[in-house]
Amino acid sequence: MRLRRVVVLLALVALGAGAAVAVAATPKPITHVDPKGDVNGALDLRQVVLARGTDGRLRASLTLAEGWDADDLLSDDGPPGSLCLKAWTTSAPPDQTPDYLVCVTADADGDLRGSVLKQRANQLPERTGAATITKPTERTVTVRFSQTAIGRPATVRVQAESTRAGCPRGSCIDLAPDAPKVLTLKLREKP
Repeated sequence: MRLRRVVVLLALVALGAGAAVAVAATPKPITHVDPKGDVNGALDLRQVVLARGTDGRLRASLTLAEGWDADDLLSDDGPPGSLCLKAWTTSAPPDQTPDYLVCVTADADGDLRGSVLKQRANQLPERTGAATITKPTERTVTVRFSQTAIGRPATVRVQAESTRAGCPRGSCIDLAPDAPKVLTLKLREKP
């Protein structure tokens, strides 16, 4: 009976140690606060948070200075608006094009939709996965996506980008953090 208690106790200690390692292995979220008013319009980025969720998916939360909805991404003339996370997984920012874009756009019905797109030289981006969109507040959108959709990198470097609907100029784009800076999240040790 005593041996059984010892075995059970050792098993519980091993489980606890394994859980502690799993918790320690989860990277801390990274956050960037962007200045208010550095771009004109409703899509002024204020904060970006990137984290790995408990389910292993990546989670990016983009908070804007003012409340917004899908209609703010639609345009009667000119390009549509978007909120994107530019992700470098193998290339080096800021001199190279991001490897992936994780974007929030609006469809014709005014519903938000999310996509993960792989950039390709001299071609349109290729869709590599879906992104789940939630809008927990009137100012924040959260995008969740699989690490596999961005090639399951050991490290990802990101920069958020908001583009105002109907505006083709660079002055309609807000970056967070401002170029050439990026946020870096280490997901695992390289093999």
